[in-house]
Amino acid sequence: MALAIKDLSINIGDREILNEQSVGIADGSKVGLIGRNGVGKTTLLKAILGKMEYHGEIRFNGKAAYFSQHIDLDHAKTARQIIEESATMHHQNDFESEIKEIEELLATPEVYEDHDRLNKLTEKYVDLQNKLAQQSNTKPTSKIKQVLSTLEVKEEWLDQIVGSLSTGQRAIIALAQILSSDADLLLLDEPTNHLDFKRLNILENYLKHFKGTVLMVTHDRYFLDQVCDAILKMENSKWIKYTGNYTAYVKTREANFEAAKKAFELEEEYIANEKDKIARIGKSPLHVKQGKYREKLLEKREVLEKPTMDKTRFEAVIEATPIHANVVLELEDLTVGYEKNKPLISHINYRVGVGERVILIGENGIGKSTLFKTIEGRLKPLSGKVLLHSQGKLGYVDQELKDLKMEGTLYDEIYELLHNNYLTRQHLSLGGFLDDEEVYKPISQLSFGERSRLNLIKVLIDKPNILLLDEPTNHMDLDAREILEKAFLEYKGAIFAVSHDKYFIEKIAQRVLKVENGLIKEVMMKRE
Repeated sequence: MALAIKDLSINIGDREILNEQSVGIADGSKVGLIGRNGVGKTTLLKAILGKMEYHGEIRFNGKAAYFSQHIDLDHAKTARQIIEESATMHHQNDFESEIKEIEELLATPEVYEDHDRLNKLTEKYVDLQNKLAQQSNTKPTSKIKQVLSTLEVKEEWLDQIVGSLSTGQRAIIALAQILSSDADLLLLDEPTNHLDFKRLNILENYLKHFKGTVLMVTHDRYFLDQVCDAILKMENSKWIKYTGNYTAYVKTREANFEAAKKAFELEEEYIANEKDKIARIGKSPLHVKQGKYREKLLEKREVLEKPTMDKTRFEAVIEATPIHANVVLELEDLTVGYEKNKPLISHINYRVGVGERVILIGENGIGKSTLFKTIEGRLKPLSGKVLLHSQGKLGYVDQELKDLKMEGTLYDEIYELLHNNYLTRQHLSLGGFLDDEEVYKPISQLSFGERSRLNLIKVLIDKPNILLLDEPTNHMDLDAREILEKAFLEYKGAIFAVSHDKYFIEKIAQRVLKVENGLIKEVMMKRE
């Protein structure tokens, strides 16, 4: 087994993430880890790396490398400097700091007086020492040139400051570090977010031919279908492993649900009939004895729980402020970028009609997000005009979620806009945030998917009639994506979105624009 987990339990405070769960993952397997936002997928990956406290056993062969969905690169360094530092095993097991933490724990009375905990920490300490020695003998940079070439990292990117790169470019640099690590086990947390179609196809092909084992969190349905040979679904503090790709998982899960639903209905019918028979038994001593015997038999029967499909709890009803016009947004000979002599996209002439759904595609770093920031007003045009109709109300969803205040709570974020307790709780409940524990949680403690939902709630409060959506399905779980797709189709306003989610584009797009060679051209128009 490449990865063996036995009786794993994880708790964060009073919240139970997993309860005595076991699973084995074979060498060379490619497993998709799925589940609702906030269910604990990232927590599980961190536990495998030893970065979370847990009870139970986790063992894996060889060396593990971890790609975090939070791309934490030094913005002050060049991409080349970051790449050259790959020898430090960026985003991989930080064994030295873990060993130091255990050494400090072993010196505390609470540990050395607790024999069970002492034994576990000592065993982990020895294991980490062995892994550190193994890691020290490897040279992860030996593959770096090959990986950079495979990911088609452009030479001009390498001498740019990381802070000036697009989110997609930074994701590619971070991926290059991990894929060049010579790891036997890849733990990938949302590796497909921010990648363009070209890099998605490259990553898909790379993972298919990777000799080692992959445990990957992603909500990209197409990617799960193409890469994975098993699905591990987390829900209700446990997991179920399914053989096959995502499509096979959906079929099996639906069949299991229907079978469980039928069994539950038959059981309910049987119990109702038995209770009815007991109620109609006569009053003679013999009949009373028979009735009590039947009651005891019912009490001994195994109670079946009503099956559920563990759907994400939120609704999406997107209201648009009425507008009396045909065109809500017009771009007139617009040129965008950061330097006059280095425009990213030039001479854009385009109109977005009221109620129209337009998707913008193109390679990473080519200027798509820059265009949206220019339309929204965060950046000034290099030349040309952005003309929003006088009745137009624009809502902008930033893929980096920078508009959220991490130090505040969910309640604070929405109340600041509404100044009304009832309306604040109402809007949060529509986003699936119902309990006080969720509502008053610091935003910094939310999963990225939960932050995305909160950000969308915030943007929709003003009832915009044109939405600028920069990778709107990033971080969203599979149920949430389907809920949003349905809501966007029913929305009366216009949608102008950047996306590389193939399912989303197929469902939503009426027109598709592509950025190529510094210009925008239309590549698809759907007639409805």
